[in-house]
Amino acid sequence: MNRRSACICFLAFLKISLVSSVTQAARTVSRIAGPRWNVNGDWTPSLEEIQGHLRAVHRIDPGPLGIEDLLTLHDNDHNRRGYQAGHGHKKAAKGSAKGYAKF
Repeated sequence: MNRRSACICFLAFLKISLVSSVTQAARTVSRIAGPRWNVNGDWTPSLEEIQGHLRAVHRIDPGPLGIEDLLTLHDNDHNRRGYQAGHGHKKAAKGSAKGYAKF
């Protein structure tokens, strides 16, 4: 193997290593079973609103996640812990809207 080939192989290896480490660092959140939840009555909060809500109310560090992953974290937290009286939500009535917070 000559120098040029060795250099190309090394650069290819380096590129693959960097891409795989970045891919592993960009985590995604898996949704657990349960209903979707709104954020203080807003079904389409901004990135800043959901980040602030997760920090202040849920005590979750949002980190560098995208809005879809943050909304999934929010839903998962509600679905794991269930209804919380002090959270500002009223328990949903049974029926077609079961599991969704009503205000």
